[in-house]
Amino acid sequence: MTQSPLHILTSLALKDSRLICGVMSGTSVDAVDVAIVRVRGGGLGTTLELVQYTETLFPEEVQQLVFSNSDVSSSNVYDICLLHAALAHTYAEAVRQACEEAGIEVRTLDLVGVHGQTMHHIPEPAQVGRHLVRSTLQIGSGPTMAALLGVPVLTDFRAADMAVGGQGAPLVPYADYLLFRSPDEHRLLLNIGGISNLTWLPADCAADDVAAFDSGPGNMVVDALARQFFGKEFDEGGAIARTGRVNPDLLSWMLGHPYFRRTPPKSTGRETFGSEFVGTYLQIARDLEIETPADLIATAAECTVRTASAAISQLTQGCSGYSLYVGGGGAKNLFFTEGLRFSLPNAQLKPFDVCGIPADAKEAVCFAVLANEWLHGNPTNLPRVTGASKRVILGSLSIA
Repeated sequence: MTQSPLHILTSLALKDSRLICGVMSGTSVDAVDVAIVRVRGGGLGTTLELVQYTETLFPEEVQQLVFSNSDVSSSNVYDICLLHAALAHTYAEAVRQACEEAGIEVRTLDLVGVHGQTMHHIPEPAQVGRHLVRSTLQIGSGPTMAALLGVPVLTDFRAADMAVGGQGAPLVPYADYLLFRSPDEHRLLLNIGGISNLTWLPADCAADDVAAFDSGPGNMVVDALARQFFGKEFDEGGAIARTGRVNPDLLSWMLGHPYFRRTPPKSTGRETFGSEFVGTYLQIARDLEIETPADLIATAAECTVRTASAAISQLTQGCSGYSLYVGGGGAKNLFFTEGLRFSLPNAQLKPFDVCGIPADAKEAVCFAVLANEWLHGNPTNLPRVTGASKRVILGSLSIA
């Protein structure tokens, strides 16, 4: 007999621990990250154990549809409508694979928290009719996933923050605060995905002390150039960038982008540093007679290093020493990590695993935590970070 939503949620709330799956696919559109965690408690009393982390590559056809439909000039509503369902199937398959590798049945999961695939992000207010609105679109149908998996699914984590004046991003800093704060160590968490984002956790911090924002492109521009010139999904280890020479004029053009002059709260994505930006970048390079692909990649990589370093220096101003934990795909790029080490003499670079969670799994774990917080009724946005007028509960539940 089908259980009522009231019975399902009551049962979950009364459990001593919950098996929660976090699902993340970022702006790089390279893979679906799935983390299965055993969570106990909530809020500052949250503890967890990572049961399984699985990375599932995106089907190439789906990846290309996401890329083309994330660009206003090439998107169409037919493709986006199909992708909304297709991504739900893709995510469900990734969850099943993670459960199989963990040796557990899908039905033993208590809850799934899914970020969804960002198609477009509009953090600044725009007038539509009588209303001034901010909006963001993460697709991957929650009801479809819930029906496919037979498990409650939480999606659409950003909308409520935007409804109260926030940018809907970044959201991970709340989970960073719960999981990675330290009583005696100043910590800067840098995630280099398609976009680079960072979280500042001063020693013994309260939630209101947390600062975070997107610093700019992470792997996004480098990945696009690696695909175009070398037929590779990314510059593995930063090997290509390390053979190139940074062009100061092209770098100056990149660093002149208005986003870098904006003050937080701020967030960005593919709509700012995606295909249109890359096209202009290549045109500027042609005007400057830069023809060597490795130089183009080195210059784009240097932009990532410079903008992340500047943002970190801004957040840690006045701090004589702190630990820098680098995660995301860019953590494996030696051009990035060596550049950060050189640019930030007060930072002690540490592997993210020191925090107890593998770097690759971190964001998926965070969405499992955000799902758990929804269940506890805890607001998970940080107004200082997003610019929201108040704290709100984030996420929408689907039960099949």
